[in-house]
Amino acid sequence: MAKLLLFDIDGTLMEESPTHTASFNYVCSSIYGVTTDIDSFPRHGMTDTGILYGLLKKENVEDDQIRNGMKKAFSAMAEYVSANLKPDDYKLLENVGHILERLNNTTYSLGILTGNLQAIASLRLERAGISSYFVAGGYGDDSRVRSELVNYAIERFGKSIEREDIYLIGDTPLDIRAARDASVNAIAVATGVYKASDLTGSDLVLNNFTEEKKLKDFLKI
Repeated sequence: MAKLLLFDIDGTLMEESPTHTASFNYVCSSIYGVTTDIDSFPRHGMTDTGILYGLLKKENVEDDQIRNGMKKAFSAMAEYVSANLKPDDYKLLENVGHILERLNNTTYSLGILTGNLQAIASLRLERAGISSYFVAGGYGDDSRVRSELVNYAIERFGKSIEREDIYLIGDTPLDIRAARDASVNAIAVATGVYKASDLTGSDLVLNNFTEEKKLKDFLKI
């Protein structure tokens, strides 16, 4: 029976990308003509669609204008990140490479569930040397609602799978909420901006991916 582990990227697999973060201010200015401050925006755990929408609404940009410019903005974001990508933009967190290798040799398939645009996620995973581990994904340009990304990941997975056999792995309360809303399991890692005590609503909390035995015992592998 198929089982699927869906990994968040920022704060879970990698450190947050400075260039990706900066791309929001860039597209808000170049596409929508407004000045924004991404550093003061509470974005952790949100999708890129939600972040961009929230930034623009804060500057009183009308909904129709946001929607009409979104496709162009996403393209500009991806181009900006590709042109300015640096090693700090795809820096793996502790023990990530090892844990992916170990999980890859089990009955579980690995996927991505990230707020990043698909083009940006794919570029960062490739540069980090881990893209080959992942067979499917849900991305920030699929929907503004994070829980809906699970549906896209399942569709791309292309195999029959029960929700109880899907595990969403992330570092924020919004990841846990998305798992609950999508009726899948939640695994939290305290490797982002939140402490383990902030992530107690999940089925399992890890301090980081050095706790390999704890994770494997939970997954029964």
